[in-house]
Amino acid sequence: MEKGGRVPLDRRLGNLVGPDWQTAAEIQRISGGETLEVAKTLDRLWEAGLIDRETLDIGIGARRKGGGTQLRRIRYRRKSPKP
Repeated sequence: MEKGGRVPLDRRLGNLVGPDWQTAAEIQRISGGETLEVAKTLDRLWEAGLIDRETLDIGIGARRKGGGTQLRRIRYRRKSPKP
């Protein structure tokens, strides 16, 4: 715990990430943290192997002659306990 009784963001987000898939925006709304800080912390937790991450590229718009665009959806969830 930090000075003044504040819980570090890593620990707070680790506790907020549930067993169901959630986007970074959903987790950010629950935590009340800054968007960039929350996204970086989620990636740090994933790299440390504490949470799962799923990415999905989604094509949006017309596909004619290079039209449309690709969006990436990233979701996180608490790691399932190993049997």
